[in-house]
Amino acid sequence: MGWVILGITIAVFLLIGLLCILYRRKKSRQTIYRMSEEEKCRRLNELAKPFGFSYDPSQELFVGRLDAWQRKEGYERLFDKLAVKFHMVMDAFPIYFDYQDKTWLIEFWKGQYGINTGAEAGIYHTNRPVAQDRRQQVHYNAVSDREMPLIGIYLEKRGEKLFSQKQYHWWLAAFRMGMFSRPDELVMHATVTFCDARAAMAFGRGLAEAGFTKAEYRVKNRRVSVLLDKTICYTGIEKLHRTIVQCINRCHCRLFRFITRPFCNTADRLLFLYLQLPWCFRRMLRVRSFGKKVRVKQ
Repeated sequence: MGWVILGITIAVFLLIGLLCILYRRKKSRQTIYRMSEEEKCRRLNELAKPFGFSYDPSQELFVGRLDAWQRKEGYERLFDKLAVKFHMVMDAFPIYFDYQDKTWLIEFWKGQYGINTGAEAGIYHTNRPVAQDRRQQVHYNAVSDREMPLIGIYLEKRGEKLFSQKQYHWWLAAFRMGMFSRPDELVMHATVTFCDARAAMAFGRGLAEAGFTKAEYRVKNRRVSVLLDKTICYTGIEKLHRTIVQCINRCHCRLFRFITRPFCNTADRLLFLYLQLPWCFRRMLRVRSFGKKVRVKQ
């Protein structure tokens, strides 16, 4: 008799829990339906700002902000080595060159960032020249506002355009949430327009030293165009690790689309998820945070 009562009690609690979930989903849908597009965009920007991003409604992208907290962190090679541990499976292309008594690093990335397909271009330098054999061992600072070049990135998947961005920036990054991609499916076209032609020529020499062929880059006055259509091959344990992480990323993308299935628009999906599972929303926006805790106002 006791087991029967326990079973009934558990069933009642489960039913109450299910009814609460269904009621909350209904209320969340109604809240989103009542919001204007301007309200949705403003709310997403408020939620994304602490993570260093803003929302671009025209392309349904999250884009790196000029005042992002990541700027203070700069860059070092360890970040790329740790990336896969934070579900970032991507191709990284670091380009080093010397210019104006500093060693500069311009790095491009393309790949899968958790449940996001994205691309990045970052501009950094040291305070003094660094020997070639030590370039991967030192810390780089983000460039100042005065040093920022005009960066353009264009990402395509299997020959179809995903998005494009162009801006004076120190770290131009864009992410399409809820899309799964393998790095080898992505082709990135990048342009960097410097303040003078000497910087462009120095960057061109850096590209040549990094193994880029004349067919993959072009220097014209202050502007350098780069084609990033190759992928990095891994073997052994590292390849297995990346494969496992990508399987998890794919499952998370499908789960995201399933949970937010009443909606198709990215803004609607994200706001619906935030109203349902705020902790999950915050976790998805922690791109390039490497586990850093970011507080968001409720």
